[in-house]
Amino acid sequence: MERDFLGETPNEEAFLASFEVSFLASLPRFGHARSSPAMTATKEGFQPPPEPIPDYVTACLEYVRRALKVDLDFTPETLPLLDHYATLSRETIRERPELAPLITRAAGCYFGELVRGRLSGFWRVPTINVHDWAVCSSAVFLWFNPIGSAYDAVYGNTEHDGPRSMLRVSPEEHEFLAQRLAQLPPVPEEEFFSFSTRFEALEVATEALHARLIDTGYEGAEFGLEDYELGSRTLDS
Repeated sequence: MERDFLGETPNEEAFLASFEVSFLASLPRFGHARSSPAMTATKEGFQPPPEPIPDYVTACLEYVRRALKVDLDFTPETLPLLDHYATLSRETIRERPELAPLITRAAGCYFGELVRGRLSGFWRVPTINVHDWAVCSSAVFLWFNPIGSAYDAVYGNTEHDGPRSMLRVSPEEHEFLAQRLAQLPPVPEEEFFSFSTRFEALEVATEALHARLIDTGYEGAEFGLEDYELGSRTLDS
């Protein structure tokens, strides 16, 4: 498939249901977040994520541990495990569609934290509406909605009610980045919407945009929240 970016156990289901009742009910209050040890800052300047991201990440770690008997470790090398969990979750969602928001939020927040830590960035969570959430790069002007990426991975397509997952850039970088991503080799259709494929695209996009900044004399530039509040154009995914 050309790249155009711009099974769970009964115990797992019970855990999802109980977590949904106890946690989602508290979302409007944005209650105290409990950070996983793996999510604490490991380098200077890396800040913990905003509420309610830590709770969802903790839930994802537990879901994958229960379903696959392995632990995620916030590295790209274990993203295939998250992809496998997303595939297994399709049957759960077919049987209990009301669990889709919880599963996709959990997986998306974990993925967002992995990307944020690896590619340097920060969360933007202005409201409790996940359609407004984003992980923004501080190294280049690029952002995306990881919850949308999770919906794509779980459903295996973009035919869902979740957020859109396209990469977003400034208008002047749109064509440049689209051409660069078009050079990536095709992937099988079943892998196109995976977390692993999306991470590769984000990695390539970040490297390309950073090289462009250096070429134009802006090496060392950093982007903050105020830069992302000025608007941009989307790079279809």
